[in-house]
Amino acid sequence: MAKRRIPTKPSELRDQLFQASSGIGAEANWPTTAPTQVDVQAVVVSINNSITLVDSLKAQIAQARADLYAHRDQGVDTMKRIDEVTDGLYGADGPEKNNFGLTPKKTTRESVPLEQIVIIKVEDGTSPASIFVDWDSEQGAAAYQIEWYTDSAMTQQIGNAAVSESEYEIAGLMAKQQYWIRVRAIRGNEFGSWSDPATRVANI
Repeated sequence: MAKRRIPTKPSELRDQLFQASSGIGAEANWPTTAPTQVDVQAVVVSINNSITLVDSLKAQIAQARADLYAHRDQGVDTMKRIDEVTDGLYGADGPEKNNFGLTPKKTTRESVPLEQIVIIKVEDGTSPASIFVDWDSEQGAAAYQIEWYTDSAMTQQIGNAAVSESEYEIAGLMAKQQYWIRVRAIRGNEFGSWSDPATRVANI
């Protein structure tokens, strides 16, 4: 394709005008009715300033776009983490996920039921009048509920707690008092079966 005699691309037109300005300045017989060197140079400056501004804006837009995509990726990662947390708290299909801007997931199969917890250790705690309880962790559990009683029939509840780890130290008990303890897994509104009760006398 032949090059235009008078280009329309701003940078090429600027360069052509600059060259014309030099020619006008060197021409002794240049007509007074024709564009003067000053007129042409003014146009060159105007075009060059506009090119500089556009290039600067392009750079700013490119940086703004890069920042936007970086913030978007950060936002997506944050929502993924919120999605995972709400899966654990309410289950993948829990309607509570709507409160966090997330639609419940449509799982193809029912969630695996929570199994009964097995208490594996009951011993003296690290503080006075305390009992340390350790149990097997349950896959799929978001947390655990532990309760303690002063009777084997487990009708006289003394306290309870919800914990995220599969162990807990019950503190503030009455020394030499015997306690019965049970634990169950929880996941949102779903509860597993209570463990078989474990018992121990609080240390002095």
